Amino acid sequence: MFLEILIFENSWLAAPFFILFCRLCYVRYYRYRFVKSIIEKYPDPNIVLENHDVAMEIYSNIFRKEFPLFARSSLEFALFKPFSMPSVSKLLVSTREFLDRCPRRAEDTELILSEIIDPYPRIQNELRCNPHITEKEITKQYERRENAINRLNELHGKYPISDEDYLYTLVLFVVEPIRWINNWEWRKLDIREINAIFKVWHEIGTKMKIKNIPDTLNEWYEVQKEYVTKLVYYHPTNWRCADPTIKHLGSRLPKFMLPVLYKVLPCLLEDSECTAFGIQTASAFMRLMFNMIIFVRACLIRYFCLPRRIYDLRTPFYANEKGRFVPHYFVYKPCIYSEGYKIEELGPEKFMPKCPVMHAS
Repeated sequence: MFLEILIFENSWLAAPFFILFCRLCYVRYYRYRFVKSIIEKYPDPNIVLENHDVAMEIYSNIFRKEFPLFARSSLEFALFKPFSMPSVSKLLVSTREFLDRCPRRAEDTELILSEIIDPYPRIQNELRCNPHITEKEITKQYERRENAINRLNELHGKYPISDEDYLYTLVLFVVEPIRWINNWEWRKLDIREINAIFKVWHEIGTKMKIKNIPDTLNEWYEVQKEYVTKLVYYHPTNWRCADPTIKHLGSRLPKFMLPVLYKVLPCLLEDSECTAFGIQTASAFMRLMFNMIIFVRACLIRYFCLPRRIYDLRTPFYANEKGRFVPHYFVYKPCIYSEGYKIEELGPEKFMPKCPVMHAS
């Protein structure tokens, strides 16, 4: 009788642990379902390098479903790191765009890039709600992509940017997401996902007419090493560009967290970049704390957070009645485009399209 009571009581104690164990296994299974599916679907990783549609499918899942937070942050840092090059920082200081209008410039950049990389996930999200969208409506999404690339080329054409600076920034759009995700996310990238990131940005770089783009990922890493050695070095203008950007990135955090962000910043940079910005490298204690927080976050996502069912997008499928695209949500304040935007109007106000109507003086 005593033994029966003991077994009964222990079974009640064991039940919550069994339920928790089942929950952990359930979440982990669904967390890894996507990467397992692409391994089965595309057994040859080189298929991704040869097929645009396959690359966009995988890329969209990486950036808008699997790792949306760090994918966005890695692209923000891919735009931030060129400030460690005096050739870039001097130009930006002379234009004062990032000094005086950092939130607007950052929002313009993110929206233009989102218009370029998000046609596929926009279409897929819309198909979930409206499976009867027309081919014309789908075509319009890809036309927006081309319009955004043209606008980007138009804006860059206004400034004396060297081919080296273009190429180094393009390389960062590939190597930074790979570095962020492999080092700090809840799982590492599969080779098919790495190939997708490379394929997508190689195509974008080609459409931007950037010269001397290498054809393999290993060559891109060599370009990065060469340019860091040659182009990344200290100059006072580097930090003059970087500081307003850090304050902008920290604006979505509580104010008391901004000093913490400055302490964490060196953990996200290479030592050579810290030197170029004139800041100290991260202490061993700070790296330990940072890595512990990242590890805990990774475990929570891997075992407790089910994957997203829809793509995390800011750019809408349809324009409003005024022909403007209103973002689904705003990351930073103030909300720059609460009334919506047109692709051809993104960028500095002085490069806005001229009104075609002649007005009386």
